[in-house]
Parts: sequence; structure tokens; C-alpha cells
Amino acid sequence: MPFAFKDNPHNEWCHVGSYLDAFFTSMAAMTLTGITTYPSGLADTLSLAGQIIVLVLVQTGGLGIVTILTFLFSIFRRRLQFKDRLMISQAISFNNFGEIARYVRRLIAIAAVCEVIGTGLGVPLFLQVFPDNPAKAIYYSVFYSISSFNNAGFDLFTGTSSFISGLQASGGVYISTSNFLYYYSTIYMAVLSLLGGISFLVIIDIVVEHKPPRRWSSFTKICLTMTIGMILVMSWLIFFTEGFKANNPMNFYQALMQIINCRTAGFSVYPQEQISMPGRMICCVMMLVGGSPLSTAGGIKITTAFIIVLTIISYFRGKKLSAFRRRYSYDLVAKSMSLVFLVVVFLIAAFIFLTIFGTKKVEGYEMSEIIKKEKVSFYMYEVFSCFGNVGFYTGLEPFLSVGSRLVLCLLMLVGHLGPMAFFQLFENNLDKTTNTHYSFVEEDFLIG
Repeated sequence: MPFAFKDNPHNEWCHVGSYLDAFFTSMAAMTLTGITTYPSGLADTLSLAGQIIVLVLVQTGGLGIVTILTFLFSIFRRRLQFKDRLMISQAISFNNFGEIARYVRRLIAIAAVCEVIGTGLGVPLFLQVFPDNPAKAIYYSVFYSISSFNNAGFDLFTGTSSFISGLQASGGVYISTSNFLYYYSTIYMAVLSLLGGISFLVIIDIVVEHKPPRRWSSFTKICLTMTIGMILVMSWLIFFTEGFKANNPMNFYQALMQIINCRTAGFSVYPQEQISMPGRMICCVMMLVGGSPLSTAGGIKITTAFIIVLTIISYFRGKKLSAFRRRYSYDLVAKSMSLVFLVVVFLIAAFIFLTIFGTKKVEGYEMSEIIKKEKVSFYMYEVFSCFGNVGFYTGLEPFLSVGSRLVLCLLMLVGHLGPMAFFQLFENNLDKTTNTHYSFVEEDFLIG
């Protein structure tokens, strides 16, 4: 709408960009991807009303429409009917019918508490950036708290290559890599994004129900172990590829923040266009995996990666599929392998279409020389970033053609809904084994 744009005194329609730019930004907000095709960025393009609309979409996408409706439904009606519980349980992947309403209330409460605490922690930071405008500092605290917890990664300091340089450009003279506020700001957003992407079930297990580690569910143990393990391993890998460059080498702290934000947060403390090809490939792996199920994160989910890794290890050890004193069915293996295969095929197809549709010229703006030289590798980066709902801003987005933007919109939607849920739109029942009344003779053959 015209009121959503800055510098639009005559309320002109399509004052900046086009309807497609607005659609792309809305899709990025609802799917928690956090990128925009506006050349001057979100803050310099949208008015306060437009930014609030984006924030509402982010919050709705983070909690989920079904979750919000269920919460309201449970407030105004005493009891949920069985058919309502069945529909809700399928929508939010929660199998305990009797605990649906309680679980949803807990989910809303956890999100609210984390975002309120995040807002409070953000106020001291943004008061340093806007010392003469406390109201603006509070608004930025609210915005970044919601954007960080929901792993949206929308940045109000736009037109810059990273969050830190954006702070400096906006008058944040106290923010530099050599003082406390640099570490405070980056850790503040990293912790919020980790909380949002670790799974609400994990938070309930550890914080709400106060269970000791020995009583944690295997799901909680898997999420924590895989999250910590992948962050540490990938941080060292990207440090080795980027930490010894001649120009602007990445230190280990920046590598750690880069990998944490690769999970689906999308905030960058290092210019993304300066990351080498091996470094971008490491980031793509992290973006593909994403966070945990029942969280605000995207990707194939860390539990899927766990099952695949466990299957490979168990096969070479000649043992059954087990971990944390639990045995796992081979149906999980089949689902995980199918999911990864479908995602890889989908990403390859999206990459091919992106190279076909390519880019366009934008009047008044020039594409950087790095992107011009390595445009194909940046296409790959955009594909993984949008599917994982990460949304790293590389500088390529404003130059994407109409076809390329629509491809990325589809990627964001599939990544947010989950590939299996998306393909169920075309197939009502992916599991027909229960309806099959015969079986064939089992036979092995040579592979590899």
C-alpha cells in the first residue's frame, strides 16, 4: 500500500519497485528468510507502517498461523473437539491429542518470554547507537528481538555488507571490533536465534519441566548434540578456508558467528561477497541442514542429518541403528533419505532456472565486481540461502530478474513448509504400505 513507503507524500502506487518487490518481501517475512529486493534496503524504503507489517508477518511465520489460531481458539472455547485436535496435531507435527492446547499455550509463552527478554537486552545496545532518541532505540530492540528469535534476519541497517558495518554507518561510533559492544551485539542476536532454532520441545524439556540431563528425551539429546557438534566443526572448517586470506581474513570469532547465523538467522558480521568459494560451500551445507524440528528454523532439519550420519556409522560398524540408549526404525532412514534426495533435486532444478533467468539492470545501482566475476557461485549461494530460510544479503538480490525472484519465492515457501509437507499438496497419502495386501520376494543385487 502507498502508506507503507517512505518519501511518498502523494501516496503514489508502486512508488518504489513494483508489486513483485512487495510480494517478494512479504514472502521473505512470512517464511522467515529475511531478504528484500529493494536496492536501498528495508529501512530506507519502507515507512514505520511498512516495517510493522513486515514484523507482523515475521511473528506469524515464526509461530505459525495454526498455532496462533489454536491459541485464540483455546481462549474463547472451553474444549477443542477431536476433529480440531486431529487437524492441529497434523499441522504442527505434535502427536499427543490431549496436550495440544497446553502445548500451544506453552509455545506462545516461550516465544513471548524470549522476545521480551531479548528486547530488554537490546535496549542498552541501541541506546548507544541512538543516544538522543530512546523511542527509536526501543523500537529497534523490539524489531531485532523478534527478527532474531524467529530467525528472520531482517536488518534495519541496510545498504551495508554486514550488521556491524551497518551499526557504524548509522552513527554507532561505540561499536567496533575492539570493544565490548561488538561482542555484546553479536552474541545477543546469536543467542536469540539459537533459542528460536533449537526447538520448542527442547526448551520445554530443559527449562519448563526442569528435567535433569539423564531424563531428557532422545529428541532433546539429538538436537543439542548435533547443534553443538555441527557449529564447532563447521566453524573450524570455515576458519581454515577464510582465516588465512591476504585480504580481510576472517578471525575465529567471525567464523563462529558466521556458522551460527548460517543455521537460518541470516545476520552477517562478515561481508558475504568476500567469502571464498570453499567457504561458501561450507555455508551451503550448514544452510541446507538448518535447525531443529518444531522451531523457527528452516532446512532439512538437524534430526534428518543425524539419522543419515547414524545410518552410515552403524553400517560400517555392523550394528543396528541406535543412539542414546534408543533404537530407531528404518522407516526414519527411508524418510530421511527420500527427503534429502527430493531436496537435492529441487535445489538443482532451482539453480538451473536461476542461471537461465539471470539478472537485470537496476537504474542508479551498480553490481559489485566480485558478484559479476562469480555470479554462478552466488546463484548457488542464493538457492541454499532461500531454501534454508537464512536470507544472507549478498548484494545480488536487487538485480534478480522477475523469473529469478519467483524461483526464490518458491524456494522460500518449500523451505518453510518443509519439502514433505509441500509434496503432500499433490499426494494425499505418501505411505500406502498399510493398504497393500501382498508382498514380493526379497532379493539383493550389486551396488556401488
